[in-house]
Amino acid sequence: MTSAIQVLIPVADGFEDMEVVISCDILRRAGLHVVLAGLENGLVTGGRGLRLQPDALLADVADADIDVILLPGGIGGVERMAKHQPLIGLLQERTRQGQIIAAICAAPGLLAAHHLLDGRQVTAYPGTLDPQSRDYTYQENAVVVDGPLITSRGPGTAMDFALTLVELLLGPEKRQETEAPLQRSTPETSPLSATMDNRASIT
Repeated sequence: MTSAIQVLIPVADGFEDMEVVISCDILRRAGLHVVLAGLENGLVTGGRGLRLQPDALLADVADADIDVILLPGGIGGVERMAKHQPLIGLLQERTRQGQIIAAICAAPGLLAAHHLLDGRQVTAYPGTLDPQSRDYTYQENAVVVDGPLITSRGPGTAMDFALTLVELLLGPEKRQETEAPLQRSTPETSPLSATMDNRASIT
């Protein structure tokens, strides 16, 4: 049953609003059990002012049977996560065991600081990682999957990031089932593309 798959999203003040909300929403639409875990008690505030009440305290769920840890970006949130040693220890242990970690935007930088990207194909928000690093291979794709590591670029790629996780965990049919009702534009059908293709008729 999909409800048995547990996804943990740590949240701290300064998190990137879109990345948390979109990831949580898409994964829950797919039937996954998502827990927003605060580093401390109380509400957390995103970089754009969104206030969230986490589902649990990270300390209370860190020992649960977690299938995926998803790290959102947002400079303030990532800086706070980077200073939270229990979370860092959990990420290090998961990397040793080859368990799934997903990170978007600035969050891959946290992983790089602890050499948890070593030997992997990765992406991140521009300027977060060193494109010339010998520790990992940097790409500019919207989402990069390398074994149990999934990385993505930023708020604009959050939906692709979450849907990729759905596909990895539940298969392409579940991704299609989850994505279809969202009415996502494609390059062929986006309003901007249509406008550009028909620019002669509107001038």
